[in-house]
Amino acid sequence: MSVIDEVVHANESYAERFGLGNLPMPPARKLAIVACMDARLTVGQALGLKTGEAHIIRNAGGIATDDAIRSLVISHYLLGTEQFMIVNHTDRGMLTFRDEDLRKNLDQATGATGIGPFAFHAFSNVEDNVC
Repeated sequence: MSVIDEVVHANESYAERFGLGNLPMPPARKLAIVACMDARLTVGQALGLKTGEAHIIRNAGGIATDDAIRSLVISHYLLGTEQFMIVNHTDRGMLTFRDEDLRKNLDQATGATGIGPFAFHAFSNVEDNVC
């Protein structure tokens, strides 16, 4: 059984006992968070949040990319969030490469130039990334 098969099966079980569909669509704490996608980080637990209390937008590096900003605009203007925060962490994968190196590797691996997004938003200093 593949990992996808396993998680689809787990989702079927979760859906059968899901009891939070009655929560309102807007987040109760009026908070939106942009956080890193790092699998070790459980954002809600780390911040003491419960389901339904905040929008959590995740991507590589916790970067306010165009798509993250699109989600924040919808969160604020359509769903009433009033406060926003960026959550970063230590031992960052985004510190381990440079955009130009990853682009070169992709070009070599695919045999095509320009594959992937325009920018990967790697950074060399966590504090500078958050400020």
